[in-house]
Amino acid sequence: LPKLTHNGQNWITYASSVLCAISDKGLMGFLVGSERRPIHPAQLEGCSEGWTPQTDNERAEVVAWQTVDQSWTQKNATVNYTIISGIPD
Repeated sequence: LPKLTHNGQNWITYASSVLCAISDKGLMGFLVGSERRPIHPAQLEGCSEGWTPQTDNERAEVVAWQTVDQSWTQKNATVNYTIISGIPD
């Protein structure tokens, strides 16, 4: 990816390159807002803060959420890095 110049003169080239790179990785949903962070099972159940899973099913839901949330977090970080890596200090 090209670096964005200090004066932003190459913004169109930089922005197009960033969009292409993110699209090529299949991560455009993170930019347009359609790829939302997974909701913790406690929030889906309407439980209060400090909720602890009590059943095997609840524990399995939390483990599944952790896996999906970790994947979402890594993909979101990739998008953020792709954007900021070309911005000068």
